[in-house]
Amino acid sequence: MSMRRPTHPGEKILLKTRPQFISTLESAFIRLIILLLLLYFFTAIIGIFAAIQGRIDYLTTVPFVQYSTYVLLIIIAVLFFWILWNFLSWRSTWYTVTTQRVQIKSGVLSTKSVYIHFNKMQDIEVTQSLVQRISSSGDIEIFGGRDKTNLILEDIPKPNQVEDLINQRIEVLSREPESRASKRKERYDDERF
Repeated sequence: MSMRRPTHPGEKILLKTRPQFISTLESAFIRLIILLLLLYFFTAIIGIFAAIQGRIDYLTTVPFVQYSTYVLLIIIAVLFFWILWNFLSWRSTWYTVTTQRVQIKSGVLSTKSVYIHFNKMQDIEVTQSLVQRISSSGDIEIFGGRDKTNLILEDIPKPNQVEDLINQRIEVLSREPESRASKRKERYDDERF
């Protein structure tokens, strides 16, 4: 977990995390199981295709076993690279909560960084599926102001704690203009007398 400095002056990182591994790669696990089953039963599947070709040999001269092997190898390669892509996508996704904003940075080949400042946030919604509840993760959707900007932190670990952190920062920042205004008023009153 790298803790690079934020780009805005005076901004500090409060939380930097990735999506929860188990929840994010839930579908990749299913693909991995299918891949392992295909590899384990590869010769048996080819044997079935050879038996089928032996029965339909008199109907066609198509090398059924050879084409079936190519199709199986293509399916195995696609599953492998799909799983690898899911893993790399997970590794390249970061959620950062700073003193000023919430940011999502992601991308394997090219990176994308989106953020929303606390003063632009209108509402927060936390949802958890069954798997997410088991793995202590969830999705946090942050609704923005004018531009209808939404930010979704998918499969974030401990979503209720993150929601509390975001709400605390919103509350602190909403009080800051009031305290600055009261300090200016006090200074003005002191200067008058």
